[in-house]
Amino acid sequence: MKLNTPKNSNYSAIVVEIKTIVPLENCNNVQHAIIMGNAVVVDKSVKVGDVGIYIPLETQLSKEYLSKNNLYRKKELNVDPEKAGYFEENGRIRCVKFRGNKSEGLFMPLSSIEFFLNKGDEFKLGNEFDELNGVEICKKYIPKYSNTSGAPGSGKKGKGRIARESKLIEGQFRFHDDTSMLYRNLHKLHPNDLISITYKIHGTSTISSYILCKKPLKWFERGLKKLGVNIVDTHYDNVYASRKVIKNEDLNPNPQHYYNEDIWGIANNQLKDFLLQGMTIYGEVAGYLPLGGVIQKDYDYGCEPNEHKVYIYRITYTNPQGKVFEFSAKQVQDWCRERNLKAVPQLYYGTIKDFMVFHTAEWEYLNFDADFGWQDKFLGLIKQLYNEKDCNICNVKVPEEGCVIRIEKNEFEAYKQKSERFYLRETKLLDEDARDIETEN
Repeated sequence: MKLNTPKNSNYSAIVVEIKTIVPLENCNNVQHAIIMGNAVVVDKSVKVGDVGIYIPLETQLSKEYLSKNNLYRKKELNVDPEKAGYFEENGRIRCVKFRGNKSEGLFMPLSSIEFFLNKGDEFKLGNEFDELNGVEICKKYIPKYSNTSGAPGSGKKGKGRIARESKLIEGQFRFHDDTSMLYRNLHKLHPNDLISITYKIHGTSTISSYILCKKPLKWFERGLKKLGVNIVDTHYDNVYASRKVIKNEDLNPNPQHYYNEDIWGIANNQLKDFLLQGMTIYGEVAGYLPLGGVIQKDYDYGCEPNEHKVYIYRITYTNPQGKVFEFSAKQVQDWCRERNLKAVPQLYYGTIKDFMVFHTAEWEYLNFDADFGWQDKFLGLIKQLYNEKDCNICNVKVPEEGCVIRIEKNEFEAYKQKSERFYLRETKLLDEDARDIETEN
């Protein structure tokens, strides 16, 4: 069986083996299984050595999967109308508590996907998927009110199309890919990796670039070009965007800014004069809107009303041939400091091994040569040091979102670790139908 690459690995199923079971007080029928560092409430019948699938928080299970496994709360939606599950019609995996015990995802037996398999199909530990043999199993949960219209130039079906006279040149402008979860990528880490750990800012993503674009030609220039005359038809121009939507009016006449104000255009105006030819700045805008209102509910990041801050986390240079060169995490910090701009707050810079030696009392017993073990301890330290605390930048008491671990390589490689308290808060807001700006923009 060939497994296609999931559309978003952060919201895909993964085949796992249960290695740790933790009893829960005052719970006769359930227990905790520690899966990839996440505490998941499972039935008491689950034991160490069991193999099944783990599906993370804020993932939406497909109707087919829910129905065939009798997981709907409404019995009439299940294959067996005599059985009732615990999922609402939206199929969303929420961050919930059972008698005070959190559950960070869903564990299901391999038998739950047998309905979607062909004869001879087999799985291996670590296999990831969001569909099987053409049938969707799960995807990222997106509230119904979300505007998921895409950006001109994205080149993806359903994401918008390049206008006929678009000034974009293929390979010049790039959105920032979704950052993968740390717990899914521990196997990619090495003790001597040079890393940067930065505070994760809960705002709205912004992109400002000064890239090679098509140059508008006068009528006679178009004529000369048709005759074979060498006419310069490109120039550098400013393009700006949110996380997934280009906001320039000439590229996207109806960008639907979500707010009454184009906060991305405002941030772009703050950054564009710093851009050299080929540069793109990726950042996070946090705080308040100039005319009032907060960018993310309660997360003011020390701003006064009507004030906002732009935190930069990535900078690239794209040459005329479309090859991208990354600024290192250190270069991003230095570049911002020299220009009195804000980089995302850096919590640590150094090797993984030095980080663990410094923070682990029994460091001499760490076996960095083992395939597994120290990676789990690394994840535990990240959680202990940078998760579950109050945001120390905000004026009000809110949980910090988490942190980002970037590996210093020629290509951008970074993973995020979110706070469980933040997940619980986001779940409550979604339950109250609070809109998610990052999903919509």
